[in-house]
Amino acid sequence: MNKKVSKVLSSLTILLNGLFSSIGLSEFYNVGIKKETENYPFGGEGPTPFFYETAELYANVNLAHGLVFGILLGLGIWNLTKGKPNVLWIIGLTLIALLIQAYVSRT
Repeated sequence: MNKKVSKVLSSLTILLNGLFSSIGLSEFYNVGIKKETENYPFGGEGPTPFFYETAELYANVNLAHGLVFGILLGLGIWNLTKGKPNVLWIIGLTLIALLIQAYVSRT
């Protein structure tokens, strides 16, 4: 793979992981630490994922998502800065994490 293309793909993957990590960690902070729960449909009513049953469960699931994508963000940065990036490896891990997140959000 061309070095320029691999750097662009690595950068896009880093941005994606950074976005999902910040979303997950900010949701954990808002719901789990600051206890701002008035705008969330907790209680498991209606077509909501399982983790909307309680605010604590929602915060913990978002913390897990934030940490997973944060680790992938760190791996992506490390992979890009080591000189010879293995783009397919980090893209594959990111896609697996996104698929798991999508599956968990549907159940």
